[in-house]
Amino acid sequence: MRILINESQYKRIVENTEPSKTAVKNICTAEKFCSSQGKITFGQLRALVDAGKKERLAKHIGEGGFKALIRIIPWFLPQVAIAGFIGSTARAMNKLFKPALTETESYKTWWGKVVLKSFKLSEGELNLSDPFSRIFFISDGLMTMMDDKYKIKFATHISDIANSMDDSTEVPELFVENELRKWVNEKFFLDPPLPEKSIQ
Repeated sequence: MRILINESQYKRIVENTEPSKTAVKNICTAEKFCSSQGKITFGQLRALVDAGKKERLAKHIGEGGFKALIRIIPWFLPQVAIAGFIGSTARAMNKLFKPALTETESYKTWWGKVVLKSFKLSEGELNLSDPFSRIFFISDGLMTMMDDKYKIKFATHISDIANSMDDSTEVPELFVENELRKWVNEKFFLDPPLPEKSIQ
C-alpha cells in the first residue's frame, strides 16, 4: 500500500519523530523523483546506477581530500597551526563527548546540535547527500537503514541485473524495491523474510 503525505503531515512527522527525519526526507525525495521520471528501461536504470556510483565515489574522494587538507595545512603554513591545534582538540573532544551527545535525551537541544555539527566539521564529515537515495525508488526507510558498504553492494547487484536484461525493456513497477527486499532477506537470513510489495 502506498501512502501519500502532504507538506503539513510531513512537518508533523518530522517534529514528532526526530530519529526518522532522514528516512522521511529520502522517501519524499524518491517519491518526487519517481513521479517525475515515469517509466524507465533497464538500460536507463543501469546508466542511473553507474552514474550514482561515480558521483558517490567522487563525493567520497572530495570528502577524503578535505579531511586530509585540514590535517596537512598546519604542517606547511605555520600561520594556521593554531587553527590546526584547535581542530585536533575538537577531534579529540569529539571522541570523548559524542557518545554523551548522541545517546542521551537531555542533550537534544540546539546547543547539543551545534556542538555535534562543529565536531563533524572538525572531523571533515561534510554530510554529502547520497545519490542512491535519489536513484532507487524505495517507499520506506529500508535503504536509509543500510550501511554504506551494503548500499554499494546492492547498487552493484541491481546494475548486474540490469546488465543481463534487454536495454529497451521497461523496469516493472516496484522492481527495485522488491529486489532490495529479496537481497536483504538473502544477505541477512531474515526470519520471517520481508514480503514483496505489490501494487494496490
